[in-house]
Amino acid sequence: MPPSRRSVAVPGPRRAVRLSPVAYPSRNVLEDQSRTLLKALEKISRNGGTIVADPSRKGYAFPGGKHLALSTEIHENLWRFKLSPMARDLLDHIVATHDEDGLVRATQQGLGAHFQCHRSKISRAMKMLDTHNFAWKHMQGQYQLNPCYAYRWGSRKQHALVARITDVLKARTIQLPLSETRNR
Repeated sequence: MPPSRRSVAVPGPRRAVRLSPVAYPSRNVLEDQSRTLLKALEKISRNGGTIVADPSRKGYAFPGGKHLALSTEIHENLWRFKLSPMARDLLDHIVATHDEDGLVRATQQGLGAHFQCHRSKISRAMKMLDTHNFAWKHMQGQYQLNPCYAYRWGSRKQHALVARITDVLKARTIQLPLSETRNR
């Protein structure tokens, strides 16, 4: 087979593009933008967000003398609690859907419909989470999530929530189960 011929296109000379000057925006355009910016900032604040140019620095919390956050220590040892798959799924759901107060508004019937299982399975999983103090029934149709598990340690939201429910948290501390070592 003879080699194929390729044609090479030669680029043409570059043309200079001249830009025309842009007129300075009128004063009323700047005012419209400031109103839009103000509305956007109000929307952010309603959603719980804060805008800080230079946030204050906070020291680390060292529970037990270790350079670890409590929630990190719990996450690393979550397997020790021997949670059922349904309890783990329920815990993940509660962590993902709680509000600023650590509350989830849901019923066992609604959670059963969400997970496509019977209400009794949700009840057993909730009992397991309550036993280990991860989450518990706050009132009819509301569950409270333990902020030591779900919030970044030392965050403003975690401090505010812990201050509001300190008495409850003293009675509901998450404690790692002791490791069971058997000598054979």
